[in-house]
Amino acid sequence: MKDNKRVFLAFDLGATSWRAALGHEGPAGLQIEEVYRQTNGPVERDGGLFWDVDKIFAGMKLVLRDVAKRNIEPAAIGIDSWSIDYGLFDAEGRLLETPRSYRDLRNIGMAEKIAQRVGADYLFGRTGLMAEDITTLCQLMAAKEQTPELLEKAVVLLWIPDVLRFWLCGEQATDFTLATTGQLYNLSEGQWDKQLMAQLELPSHFLPRIVKSCSVIGHLSEQLQSETGLGSVPIVTGASHDTGAAFAAAEAEEDSVILSSGTWSIIGVNTGKPLTGVKIDSSKFGYEGNVDGTVRLISNVPGMYLLEKCRAEWEQQSIDVGHGKLVEDARNCAEFQSTLDPFWEGFVNPEKMAEAIASYCRQNGQAVPQTPGEYARTIFQGLARGYADAIEQLRELTGRPLETLVVIGGGSQNSLLNELTAEAAAVTVRSGCVEASITGNIMSQQQALRNENK
Repeated sequence: MKDNKRVFLAFDLGATSWRAALGHEGPAGLQIEEVYRQTNGPVERDGGLFWDVDKIFAGMKLVLRDVAKRNIEPAAIGIDSWSIDYGLFDAEGRLLETPRSYRDLRNIGMAEKIAQRVGADYLFGRTGLMAEDITTLCQLMAAKEQTPELLEKAVVLLWIPDVLRFWLCGEQATDFTLATTGQLYNLSEGQWDKQLMAQLELPSHFLPRIVKSCSVIGHLSEQLQSETGLGSVPIVTGASHDTGAAFAAAEAEEDSVILSSGTWSIIGVNTGKPLTGVKIDSSKFGYEGNVDGTVRLISNVPGMYLLEKCRAEWEQQSIDVGHGKLVEDARNCAEFQSTLDPFWEGFVNPEKMAEAIASYCRQNGQAVPQTPGEYARTIFQGLARGYADAIEQLRELTGRPLETLVVIGGGSQNSLLNELTAEAAAVTVRSGCVEASITGNIMSQQQALRNENK
């Protein structure tokens, strides 16, 4: 490095784009420098939706080479990403199938099938996770029906960050923040729920070892050191789940709700451990693991994915749809009161999102948006109502007043949505860390090095 200050390399993978950033330590605290960004999204082929992980990894190697050319030797490398989606590897370390997307249509109906087999309350009592078709458990049930031979051949299952870490350093493992999201982990027992998988006649031999979050799992492989010009850089399992990373950076008081606003809107409260004596609707709420080994009670609200899909369509029509302009245009059409239910099944993976929103409005007797500003207003009003409903239910479940909402991530900059949410939910909205997932990623790397040096 050019100076004595440490620099950390964070890969932050999102469902619509991914990026790499350097975190520079200094007197003013951590300074984030984005060094790479690449579009991302599931690729449709052979009747399914798949993630191009080879393209992602090729982009990561470009970043490693560029960092080396800048004469920077990172103190560590960490990866965070969405959860749930996985890859299966054989005994030779080869992917048996390109990882599928949680939006793959073959997953539809799997949550209901599982509930019919073992009971929704029983399932929630063991895993603490929301009953959604997108969970890893549901995807494995779909694979059992359509590609059972892959499950039998698999030696290890790795989630997306685990896959990329394996390719970086050769180690196969996952961490607590990811393990708790798959509906395969027993929260009360603190281990994989092999009994549940046996009840569902699913193999469990491929479940990976779980390491503590904020651990050094290995070092950059000799091959990649040769390819990139970097040295033996520590590879960290931090908060591998991007929501876990973001919540770690939220700096929220106990009586606050946290909203991680991105492709998905993850809204929840830190509870330390699962609540007792309350009935939780597993179709709406569930627990996920924090980087420190505690849990949070959260609800997933389809978030900016709705707007991003519309923006992509408008850009193809050469329409100016920058974020700032969309928020301004939406603010200027306050009289337009159409709204939407972000959970409507027609929004899951439509060919054209704008048409899906128009169809929803027609079906519900509302005015159909005509301009990007009106579409954005409709989306924001729907999201605000969804957030308000979730906050009210969290108040009932926790017995806390929850008068403050800390918004982190890119959505924290959306002043109009924050205002609509404050009004709908009767909360004071505080904008938190914009680069929440990257910041949490780097904080986890710093902690991992401290743990390593103890």
